[in-house]
Amino acid sequence: MGRARAYAPGAPVSFAPRGATGELRAVLPLILDWHIFRHTISATLVVVLAFVMLVSVFALIDELRGNYTFLQAATYVALTTPRRIYELLPFAAFLGTLLALGNLASRGELMVMRVSGVSVSRLLASLLLPLLVVIGLGYLVGEVYGPKLEEEAERYKTKERYSSDAIRIQGGYWYREGGLYMSVAAISEAGELLDIRQFWQDDAGNLIRTLQAASAVYVPGADAHWILKDITETVIEPKQTRTATRAEERWNGSVDPQMLSVRILVAAPKLSVNALEQQIEYMQREGLNARSYEVAYYTKLLLPLTILGFNFLAMVFVLGPMRQVRLGLRLTVGILVGLVFKYLQDLFAPMSEVYHLDPLIAVLIPIGLCWLLALWGARRFV
Repeated sequence: MGRARAYAPGAPVSFAPRGATGELRAVLPLILDWHIFRHTISATLVVVLAFVMLVSVFALIDELRGNYTFLQAATYVALTTPRRIYELLPFAAFLGTLLALGNLASRGELMVMRVSGVSVSRLLASLLLPLLVVIGLGYLVGEVYGPKLEEEAERYKTKERYSSDAIRIQGGYWYREGGLYMSVAAISEAGELLDIRQFWQDDAGNLIRTLQAASAVYVPGADAHWILKDITETVIEPKQTRTATRAEERWNGSVDPQMLSVRILVAAPKLSVNALEQQIEYMQREGLNARSYEVAYYTKLLLPLTILGFNFLAMVFVLGPMRQVRLGLRLTVGILVGLVFKYLQDLFAPMSEVYHLDPLIAVLIPIGLCWLLALWGARRFV
């Protein structure tokens, strides 16, 4: 047996064995990165799977209270699963990192790394690769597949519940463009608008014209426009009111069926960043309140910063006060921290509406608190 190497307290010791070649010393950091990556990504995937299964069961129970069968409810829940994965990702990544690093700490591996001269910043750098994978997964489910499947799920749900290909909107969907206020009662699967009412105002805000149409068909292309059909028009003049009917009329609205369908079916937090940008631009142009969409926009845009802050905090917990605690306590603390962060998000988002708090500030406050707690913990315990 070889003799154990002695080292002065506090002095960094090489992680490489005595006599290791330069090539081996160069490879060892990569081995460290792979070791942390493998444990972190596997723990995160297990947590994501467990959370998604749990949340999906509750969602299925809730959907079964509707007016459709188990298979229809299960199909709807399956189509909305990518959105649930996206919503759970920051908390699952935090809990996965907490469990993975906690497991390494329990086996003394983190202590060996620290004694060998591996700094906190180097450990955090080793966490970047699994976090980039998580962020990439978030992009796929939150931007590429999630919004499309969410829209498809709402279409499917409406079709099965009401046994109709047309999506009926309770109370109608109201759309504004300049001096036009338009109500749409339903939209067909092909993108045709049904039961349309238009109200036109002049620059002074006076009602000058109303129009009712049975349907509207979109004509795409360079000269994109709508064709309103089966029209009843009322023109309001200072001394008289004239009513006329005609078969069809052209309307040069700037909205297309896809934009309308997304706005009608998909709530702000479930939209993609691109769709949110379009909606915010439209609402600001028309002088409408877009704060809820701005909150959703910045929440999605800053998701990588949220995930990084959460995982920095997880690493500080494991290297500091939770180095030798049991698995159950780590799970409890991880779930509690995730709930507190979620409650803070739910608290500051309405404050943006009620107290006119800037949406970016409302989103940044919980993220900033997470980073401040992690930085304080790193200075205090690590």
